[in-house]
Amino acid sequence: MKFAVIGFGNLGRAVTSALMNSGSAPAKDICICDNSAEARALAESASYNVNATEDINFAIKSADVVFLTVKGYVFDDLAAKVDRSGLAGKTVVSCMAGETFEKIHSLIGDVDLVRMMPSLAIASLDGVVGYTKSPPALAEILQKFGYAIETEPENIEKLMAFASCGLGYAAYLIDAFAVAGEKMGFSVETAAEIAGLTFKNAVDRGGFKDTVKAVATPGGATEQGVNHMENSGVRDIVTTAVRKAYERMT
Repeated sequence: MKFAVIGFGNLGRAVTSALMNSGSAPAKDICICDNSAEARALAESASYNVNATEDINFAIKSADVVFLTVKGYVFDDLAAKVDRSGLAGKTVVSCMAGETFEKIHSLIGDVDLVRMMPSLAIASLDGVVGYTKSPPALAEILQKFGYAIETEPENIEKLMAFASCGLGYAAYLIDAFAVAGEKMGFSVETAAEIAGLTFKNAVDRGGFKDTVKAVATPGGATEQGVNHMENSGVRDIVTTAVRKAYERMT
């Protein structure tokens, strides 16, 4: 199976890495398309060593599966350049947030279309990826990218807001914890190391509520901090952040 990746920004690079690192495709069977000469040079460098072009129809012609990893407004313009006949028999995988089946079909015709919402961590095969009903061979590949969930079209934006965007929220919270360490007098490097390990330890333990209960013993220092966060509405803030992202896409 051969692949085209339309757009070689952060998400395009993550998809390309996932395809190669999962053993789903050698570099020679991947073609990326990007208008940026710098992006194409990176694609062709030793870091990826894949084929690169600025001709979207050339990329499509070379592939069995076409990943759309550009922003929706970018594809609005690109779609006008697409030779629809070249999409016959191919599967198009849209990673474009908020772009519905109806919208994409209106731009490129009645193609075999899958919507996918991945986190950037798929590059290391440790991400979260939600996808709509897919051909079995493609679904098997997506399952290799990390924690993969097949979902109904109406839920794909929810997965985007919670999982794909969630990587940014988690990083934000870890950074906030690291900044707290810096303000306590630790160096930037030490604070970042402690913050990263502390959150990793929490993930490794699992049972998050049980971990809070085990660490925040009655009358102790941890309980004071947890109570402050609870009284300050931290849970509501996080819930609202996820909801805001979802609303932006719907």
